[in-house]
Amino acid sequence: MRKRQTPRHKNSRGFSLLEMVMVVAILVTVTGIILAGISRMVTRNSAEASKVDTVQETRDFIDQVVRDIHNAGYPSSIVFVGAPACTGNAGVACGIVSFSNTHIEYEGDLDSSGTVQHIFLNVLPGAGGTCPCTLQRGVLTKATVVANPAAVPTYYTEVNGIINSGNGAGASNYGVTLSGSGNYTAYTTADVFDAYDVNGASISGSCTGAACVSIRSVQISANVVPDYSDLTTKTFPAIVVTSKARLNNSVTIY
Repeated sequence: MRKRQTPRHKNSRGFSLLEMVMVVAILVTVTGIILAGISRMVTRNSAEASKVDTVQETRDFIDQVVRDIHNAGYPSSIVFVGAPACTGNAGVACGIVSFSNTHIEYEGDLDSSGTVQHIFLNVLPGAGGTCPCTLQRGVLTKATVVANPAAVPTYYTEVNGIINSGNGAGASNYGVTLSGSGNYTAYTTADVFDAYDVNGASISGSCTGAACVSIRSVQISANVVPDYSDLTTKTFPAIVVTSKARLNNSVTIY
């Protein structure tokens, strides 16, 4: 006996081309919205991570400099019999030997190794001669500097994104060039380095050698921007990190 077949309904059909196009369009739109949201989230996370990293790197750098300044000038001339002059003597630290608002050199046995080191701090402008600048710290032994006064270190510690390069008189040495429409003038004119005497009075200008003996403390200020701009304002958030350090070993015989 043959099975009876159920006849197909004459009006049954699949999706029309128009319906398929509409479904695909809706899927593309929803997918685009989701991907755009993911992209914004990734960008924002990158911007926040860059800000955190910038603050941490700058803070670590300044903490290192503060430790240096505290120990600059040791061993002093007065710890040696006859109090020999520190100039040209590889075993005696002269403390701060050069100062300006964008460059400092100082000496000391900073790691208790018995070797006097000569430290260079320098603000280096960017490729276009403007900031963002690089704040560098480099070290040579004093013996190397005595043998070759023109010797310069290979800088091994640095902070990028510095936008202040004050000249000590309320103006910027290098200015700043950043993308977007932000105004950073209020941050660019601050001095990176400032010096103070024993009474806490500001010491203006630059000095070299014995002319620096009146310096008793140094302030370092870094106005720094991260690699990524703010997603909403399209400007770079300026982060201010500053600290002040007093020289504990400041008696020097030149």
